[in-house]
Amino acid sequence: MFAVGATPLLAQSASPAIAPSSTMAALARQVVISNPEIAAQRHQVRIAAARLQAAEAGYLPTIEANGTVQRREIDIKNGSTTNDARYTAGQAGIEARLRFYDGDRTYNAVRIAKAELEAASAGLDATTSDILLELLTSAADVHLNRKILQYSEAQSEAIAEQLRATSRRLEFGEATRTDEELARARLATAQAGVLAATEQLSIDGLRFRNVSGQSGTIVPSLPPLAAVPSSLAAAQKLALDAAPRLRAARLNAQAGKSGVKFATGALLPQLDAVSGYDYLTGGAANTFTGRYPDDRSSLYYGLELRVPIFLPRDHAEVRRARAVRDQRLSQTDIALQTVVEDVAGAWTRWQSAKSTINAAQAAVAATQEAAEGIKKEAVGGNRTLTDVLNAQNELLNARVTLERALRNEFVARASLLAATGQLDTKAILDGRCCGTDPEGRPAMSPLGRTAMSGTGKAPADPGGAPRPQISSLGQIKDRDVADMAAATGNSARPASSALGRKLN
Repeated sequence: MFAVGATPLLAQSASPAIAPSSTMAALARQVVISNPEIAAQRHQVRIAAARLQAAEAGYLPTIEANGTVQRREIDIKNGSTTNDARYTAGQAGIEARLRFYDGDRTYNAVRIAKAELEAASAGLDATTSDILLELLTSAADVHLNRKILQYSEAQSEAIAEQLRATSRRLEFGEATRTDEELARARLATAQAGVLAATEQLSIDGLRFRNVSGQSGTIVPSLPPLAAVPSSLAAAQKLALDAAPRLRAARLNAQAGKSGVKFATGALLPQLDAVSGYDYLTGGAANTFTGRYPDDRSSLYYGLELRVPIFLPRDHAEVRRARAVRDQRLSQTDIALQTVVEDVAGAWTRWQSAKSTINAAQAAVAATQEAAEGIKKEAVGGNRTLTDVLNAQNELLNARVTLERALRNEFVARASLLAATGQLDTKAILDGRCCGTDPEGRPAMSPLGRTAMSGTGKAPADPGGAPRPQISSLGQIKDRDVADMAAATGNSARPASSALGRKLN
């Protein structure tokens, strides 16, 4: 059910607007351009740049023009109407203002805007690093679960062959019904493993599709990555300078300090140089005394001083700015602890994965040799069916452990680059990572299988396909069901299962 239900989701093609990429380096560059989270952070950088331009505009003079046209009617009460008047008044003026001193508010506003712009850029780097790490991790998980699915299918086919061999031996009295039921139970367990691997592969494929924008059936090979620091101390030192979230926290704290000075500047005097020109036509200086007979104009210039005396709102703004500064300083301490922990954790996982790889490779080689020997000893009667099946499981577990270690080593290196602020499109190189070349399906385990000769055909190699084909395990034809049902009621040999059968 899992195999059939999950396949259509993985079979969906990528978005028509984005062509599938053949290498992870090309896909990473494409993701950086098209990912919506990165695009949103890029717009945040544009917003911060506009705020910087607005703050720098405080150094420039301002020029403002204004004009008024009014229709006036003057009515003199309790007197002669000779002084009544109806006329149109017009006034126009232009004023230029240059701020000499404003309590350093403009200076501090520019410092705040510059720090926020750099913090937004650091946030963009952090978002890009997170998305690229998610891309590499999801791709590594897809490759891992493809391998697990291949190994699980090989395991299931080998146990199915062992079950058929046990059934044949049962007819001649060389095996017991217990041996047959044990093999059948192990086969059911292997089939469940295939279904679980198929389900996990579908989940990881959808996760890769969400971050990359292309189908989970088209996952490029894992790429080589840039070199990591040579030691944990070097990695932590590099992270203290280059980790994007730590840089963003420090810049935000710097902006908070400048914010306190900016708020305090509102309590200081303000000095402006002012110059302007006014023109009055057809109007009056006083609304109730009538109009002057002639048009007139005036030119003025001078200094304007503003001295704040009691501004409770500005005092409250200073207290708020100090609280913001203290909060951002605490956030910087938190970011520092997080970066140190991330670097140490990634370094530890990387070292552990490398050690696990060496141990797992030795385990796979030894387990494979042991499986060969147990199979030969079982033919001579020195080993039981349980020994053969246990060796088969140990071989599968050793292979899966090795593949997981290879995946963990790659993800740990990528995580270490991300924690030190080095994971970007330049850190994802063209080519294939060591140990990630696509391999063919693992050779069928010799346990319980007789070598086939004269067929002239090699087993199909699903490793070159975009994704492993859905296993036929668990799919039994109606005729086989009837045969097996008939065999259940007597001691006759059960019908040969189609599980793992090699097609001619």
